[in-house]
Amino acid sequence: MINRELIDVFSEIAREKNVDRSELGSIIEQLFLHLVERDRGDSSNCSVIVNLDKGELEIYAERDIVDDLMDPVLEITLEEAIKLAPGENFQVGETFVEVIDPTIFGRRLVTAAKQFFSQRLQDVEKRYVYEDYSQRIGEIVIGTVRQIQRDNIYINIDQAELLMPRSEQIITERYRRGDT
Repeated sequence: MINRELIDVFSEIAREKNVDRSELGSIIEQLFLHLVERDRGDSSNCSVIVNLDKGELEIYAERDIVDDLMDPVLEITLEEAIKLAPGENFQVGETFVEVIDPTIFGRRLVTAAKQFFSQRLQDVEKRYVYEDYSQRIGEIVIGTVRQIQRDNIYINIDQAELLMPRSEQIITERYRRGDT
């Protein structure tokens, strides 16, 4: 149930930012791999499966079953594997697939996740703006002056905020906030 709510929240934020669903799925996968890495120190043996349509999120860690535990992140003892999955017939040398519950991450990791998600969304937005406006080089576009700094003018066009450096400005033109 919590997974569905998480996916719904991520989907709503992405919808507001006009992020593609496949891109959102990729961001969520990266996010939870990042959380696992911060929590356990390594995420190389982990995989995240996100189904946005069903609202499902699954995190798996593959661990080798061993007699002597050397690396608790990548390995698990036979006794512990049997304890975690009673009724299964495990052998030393096999791979144990552990399901990681996304609700185990504490407050500190949730804060890190929020920052990670925001950063990835900003990266995607920047890429979308770049892709959109790189095709329009040499074209005249109309926007609203939002902010004026010493050498730069910030202009809003559609949902993008663009920077007009002094070298692109008309020398005799005076710009005021709110001008188009």
